[in-house]
Amino acid sequence: MKNIIKHIYIIGIIYALAALATFPKWTVDDAYISYRYADNLANHSELTWNVGEDPIEGYTGIAMPVIMSIFIKLGLSPIIVGKVIGVVFFLLGGLILRSIFRLLKIQGLACSIPLILYFTAPFMFVHALSGMETILFSTIIVICVYLLFISITTEEHKGLWEIALFVLLLLTSLVRPEGVVLALTTIAGLVFIKLKYSRREFPPFTLRVILVYVIPGLIYFIWRWHYYGQFLPNTFYVKSSPDLFDKFSVLKLAFFSVLFLFIPAVGCLILNASNIKKVRAEIREWIGKSRVNPQLVIAFISIIVFVGLVLLQYMRSRLLMNFEYRFYSPFFPIFLIFAGILLHRGISAYKSVRRIKPVSFRFIGMILVLLLILQSSIYYKELKKYIFLKAGYKRMIEDEHIPAGEFLRENVPPSEWSIVIHDIGAIPYYSGLKTVDFSRLNNEELARGGMSKKEIIDYFYSFNAGAVVITSYKPDEVHQPWIYGDEAAAITADPRFERYELVKKYKADVSPDHPAYNYFEFVYLRKDLCEDFGS
Repeated sequence: MKNIIKHIYIIGIIYALAALATFPKWTVDDAYISYRYADNLANHSELTWNVGEDPIEGYTGIAMPVIMSIFIKLGLSPIIVGKVIGVVFFLLGGLILRSIFRLLKIQGLACSIPLILYFTAPFMFVHALSGMETILFSTIIVICVYLLFISITTEEHKGLWEIALFVLLLLTSLVRPEGVVLALTTIAGLVFIKLKYSRREFPPFTLRVILVYVIPGLIYFIWRWHYYGQFLPNTFYVKSSPDLFDKFSVLKLAFFSVLFLFIPAVGCLILNASNIKKVRAEIREWIGKSRVNPQLVIAFISIIVFVGLVLLQYMRSRLLMNFEYRFYSPFFPIFLIFAGILLHRGISAYKSVRRIKPVSFRFIGMILVLLLILQSSIYYKELKKYIFLKAGYKRMIEDEHIPAGEFLRENVPPSEWSIVIHDIGAIPYYSGLKTVDFSRLNNEELARGGMSKKEIIDYFYSFNAGAVVITSYKPDEVHQPWIYGDEAAAITADPRFERYELVKKYKADVSPDHPAYNYFEFVYLRKDLCEDFGS
């Protein structure tokens, strides 16, 4: 029986494989931004948005475009490769999580329950197939945590483990800028450990940090600063909120916590509270017999500081594409590590109640079963919702964005500019045209702000673009209920917009209850091009 419980998490893996097999093979529009950068790097040797123009850094992190460019060179589709990376690293993340539990001597249900929560979390399926770097970032964080624990708890090959850790920290920093925060808190924690517990290891440790992380990191930073001409990525300026805290980002974090963290946390607390005296006695025994590795405690503190700093910055940012908690989900495995630790002690406390308080034992058991049913129902409901949403989203990309991009590629001369307002992924990727991004991610002038509405409108018309694509929520007029909606309305209301003619409207074939039902792509061509087009 113990052996079955020990390996019950395998059910979660089987469930995950089945869910991934049936989940819509969707690609989020923003993923095509990285694919465009990767394509430009692979085919034109320029890591930029528009080939031949001033470089702009509109991707999340450099790692994904560079990785994709290698596969493009090999003749593989970045769309397929993105999904393979997502699925492989999702499964790898769970296996590394199990290795962490083994390292911490957490076994049985205390190990299996967090693993099942990981492998069955519905938002993980969304991100594994989205084509973005979310799961890659999440799993590399978990690997860094594992290497950190290994380098602290073992003396054998310590130097090699630390080198591996610094290599992964460097990679994390290149996948997302937030990875730099993980590197800083991890290195700071290790510096404290070396100075307090093993000063003689400090010189070789410092040399490893400098050679493996600091020097390569500085070389990259100086290169990107010189190449792009900006101290921070363009996406940082776009996502900066004018308020101290962005209410939507805070609300999203609250929803994520309530749906996926609250119930497991309550269950852990109930288990530990079932025999609080036993838990306290065991903690005192650990401390008294020095069974708690103080270096491991410092490592945990560095991880908590990392999560806290990044979440604080997220709450101060406008997270425009925080679909299915994209920015918060990479921290889910870290939560599960702490949950496993609490479960380890809590299950032991709960078992001790069975003999001395049988009624309490059964009552607590009933509560735990109810919590399990409640969390399972949330997982099921959210998974069902995500399948519906992503199936419709996939259809929207296939019926609207891709055809619009292909239409532009076939009917607009390559020398012409295009302007896209809002959906800046698949349309520019498939059109191949030089594109002005009015969502700002790939436009330095607009991202920095400071331009009046008149200046923005004049900036739009200064390109004399051959094609304009505008997303609308109404079929007969431009209507964008977003932060730049007034801008789009003002641009189309300007008399100069008469130089353009609406030649195509794209609508997805989705059910009326899907958000994409009232979602349209309007394609305008400059009138002289319409004559050549024959419209």
